[in-house]
Amino acid sequence: MNANIPVFDYIIVGAGSAGAVIARRLADDPSVNVCLIEGGPAYEDDPKVLLLKESLGLVGDLKYDYDYPIVPQERGNSRMHMSRAKMLGGCSAHNDAWALRAPDADMNRWSALGADGWNAEGVAPYFDQVFKDMRVHGVTQEAELSQAFLAAANEAGLETIDNTKGDYREGISWVSLNEDDGVRVSTAVAYLFPTAELPKNLHLQLETLALRVIIEEGRAVGVETDQGVFRAAREVIVSAGAIDTPKLLMLSGLGPAEHLKEHGIEVVQDLPGVGSNLSDHIETPVIWESSKDPGESINGLDLGVYADVLAEGDFSVQATFGHFTYWLHTEPFDELDSPPRAFCLALNTARPASKGTVRLASADPKDKPLVDPRYFTDTEGRDEKTLVEGIRLARKIAGTEALKDWVVREVAPGPELQSDEELGAYARRYSNTVYHPSVTCKMGAADDSDAVVDPRLRVRGVEGLRVADASIFPELVRVNPNMTVVMVGAKAADLIKEDYS
Repeated sequence: MNANIPVFDYIIVGAGSAGAVIARRLADDPSVNVCLIEGGPAYEDDPKVLLLKESLGLVGDLKYDYDYPIVPQERGNSRMHMSRAKMLGGCSAHNDAWALRAPDADMNRWSALGADGWNAEGVAPYFDQVFKDMRVHGVTQEAELSQAFLAAANEAGLETIDNTKGDYREGISWVSLNEDDGVRVSTAVAYLFPTAELPKNLHLQLETLALRVIIEEGRAVGVETDQGVFRAAREVIVSAGAIDTPKLLMLSGLGPAEHLKEHGIEVVQDLPGVGSNLSDHIETPVIWESSKDPGESINGLDLGVYADVLAEGDFSVQATFGHFTYWLHTEPFDELDSPPRAFCLALNTARPASKGTVRLASADPKDKPLVDPRYFTDTEGRDEKTLVEGIRLARKIAGTEALKDWVVREVAPGPELQSDEELGAYARRYSNTVYHPSVTCKMGAADDSDAVVDPRLRVRGVEGLRVADASIFPELVRVNPNMTVVMVGAKAADLIKEDYS
């Protein structure tokens, strides 16, 4: 081995929602050396990154965002982009900071899908831990508009629930945030800042592009980057997210064999699940012009609605209430009227039925991957129906006595659209990602041919290699998944420690 190549016990690729937690937890043991490789800068003192109120300005800004386009869609909006943060903390440093614990029912489904140990009881201590670390708290409840919308939802038959305590019955709830006096408490803030005070056994390798995982005789032994090679004495942990993790694995020869051969990549392990099963929440806004100003709020996103619009016995739509028109004004959303005072309910498919892929555009690591969510392509049309029925629920809420003094008019879809076909066409055209890609390297049992990692997050057929990020979800949880990803990082660190204790 070349004496000039740095050797660490553990190398983590990706310092995002999971990777930052893993690195810091492993480095708590002073006897091991940890290298954390991150493609972006730290942005430790950048107010645009730190301040929650600046979050919308980060999306699409190539200084901060990888900004992946999606391939043309058969039925949905082809002009959306998948925002992925390029910085310490990853998307936890880039999002709206909704901090929600996954419903117990969703975690128990993970276990039933082959993820032993990841049921509600098995993950509870890790949710508790990361909620404390990231200073999660409920929103202030003083905004007049939010109070009126809560009363309107009650009038429409949705009771007030408290999902900050894991209550996910059909209803409406104030949300909780990982925020502290206006600062978003990302995993960078919680686990890595100030970087000057990190333990000496944790090496940050910033602004470094991982090119491939080096695999020798069936074992991951290091990572090749544009800044040189880094060797791992124990393990490589890939935490680059649901888009870049499958990309890196495929560049390393791990993935669907025929796809790798198309790009001249030697097949190390045929893993058809790598880059498959892409799942994402897709949303569509309902917008009203408002007669009044909303009142004070931390970020104008105070309430979440959970509704069983498909009469399945559990909520099938999650909706975000906002004190403004829909926040995205790129095409085609620039076609919608944008009154100066407005509010919206952004409805999303809580358990999306449509599944997509992440594939390589080429064997060049600098090329962006091909992201194809295949929105609205489920054979039974469940995703479209969910949003159509969600629009009808939104209209029911807006028509209540509690909102009569607030609603000037329905801006979008507009009262002229009424039929399933009209509302479905609107939902598809004005749809947008909720930036929750997942399931592209899913965890599962040994007999699941699509599973990429086992319940200890070890990659099939390769020693010394794990994956820990949203890509390992057996299925997408029905709420904002960021805190679930952070939980995955905390649990992954313990699994790794157990295996080397």
